[in-house]
Amino acid sequence: MNRITYLIAMLAVLYGVVSALMGGGDGPRRPRQTTPMPPPSDVGSSRPPRPSGPSAPTGPAGPTIEVDVGSKGSSTGTAFAITDDGWWLTARHVAHGCDAIWLQTAPRKGWRVAEVHLHPNADLALLRTRTGRAPLSLAHGTPARGEDGFSLGYPQGRPGDVHARVLGQARLKSVGRYRINEPVLAWAEVSRRPGDLPALGGLSGGPMLDDQGRVVGVLVASSKRRGRVMTTAQASIHELLAQYPEAQATAGAVPRPIDGNSFTATGKTLRRDLTIAKVLCKVRQARRRP
Repeated sequence: MNRITYLIAMLAVLYGVVSALMGGGDGPRRPRQTTPMPPPSDVGSSRPPRPSGPSAPTGPAGPTIEVDVGSKGSSTGTAFAITDDGWWLTARHVAHGCDAIWLQTAPRKGWRVAEVHLHPNADLALLRTRTGRAPLSLAHGTPARGEDGFSLGYPQGRPGDVHARVLGQARLKSVGRYRINEPVLAWAEVSRRPGDLPALGGLSGGPMLDDQGRVVGVLVASSKRRGRVMTTAQASIHELLAQYPEAQATAGAVPRPIDGNSFTATGKTLRRDLTIAKVLCKVRQARRRP
């Protein structure tokens, strides 16, 4: 495939790629502009060859995708434990603008979030509760193009999971209710469970795990049309944690290896143990952009 055909193919892949993964009253974040990036030739195959080296984006920044952050209302999302004493990661747009936040532990029960810390230039937030749970471990490298990832959480406010493969690096520019410009990783969706899940709203803030169960990103956006998801860069996670030494991630464990057959069982276990929790954001009056 020549370079021009390659670039056109990726433009088609990423056109219309992003809308916010928010439930309830949060509106969609619609893309305004993209620049092309070549896709891996094996995306869509049942078992792609694993790359032997690091991913190779077409440029230092990759394509830029601009999205609109709409008005804020009561909504749901996903968070996951990174320490055993009450520190959690989620997406910034899940926590931003809430009058109160809870992590649901059972129907009509939950832990109230006592602290919220937002990354200044990434769709990430750090939450603190008085009670902790067994944490997930953080990875330190960026997955290569074509590698598998598994995002687990609460799409549409109910248990659900996504199996995806890395497309490459990109930048996500958010405008509207707040403005940020951050590096992200684009993924092609392979499958979702349950299979009849109509959309991924509510999965925002959920972890993207590699096949060893390590966190390689936080889910922040998805395509309006089924097929693409975006996660924060590893560097952004470590930047946020560096500002709060008391929230330094502790080593965690995954109950079993993760692959395309077992990821739903892993999600069920991590939700049962409250390592992954549903976020409930309460807004007394919907907040619109300035």
